[in-house]
Amino acid sequence: MAAVALTTIKNTNQETVIKFEGASGSTDGTITIANLTAGTQARNADTPTVNIVKLISTGLLTSAVTIKRNSTVVMACAPENAPVINLTQDGISDTVNNTSDIVITVAGAAATGYLVLRKVAGWSTKVETVVYGAYDDETRVGASTTLSGSPDKV
Repeated sequence: MAAVALTTIKNTNQETVIKFEGASGSTDGTITIANLTAGTQARNADTPTVNIVKLISTGLLTSAVTIKRNSTVVMACAPENAPVINLTQDGISDTVNNTSDIVITVAGAAATGYLVLRKVAGWSTKVETVVYGAYDDETRVGASTTLSGSPDKV
């Protein structure tokens, strides 16, 4: 028996997309949320917190997909109907047990799908934002007209 296969399709500072694939008799696949660090991030001291924002699934007749966090069912569907659960279109995300790992179970016939996750705590970005110096004017666009060496100062 093989486990539900998990493949990371996209992993950015805020969002991770995981593809899952399972056949009849697959064992559970577990997404360890602490391991969702993108290349532009570093783990910080905060508890990793990840919300589920979308589930897309498809499968053969009699297939079933269950998503659990801390043994609590947070989503379940019949992939044979190709459901799309897009919580963000209604301005929400699933925060139930969002500090717990995500366990995906495929039962019945083969099924596959995508789980879109939103990282909300536990990581710091390595990218530095612009910091202005003491002589920069944040309110001005373009070159200064009063300094020696400016394009319009002759």
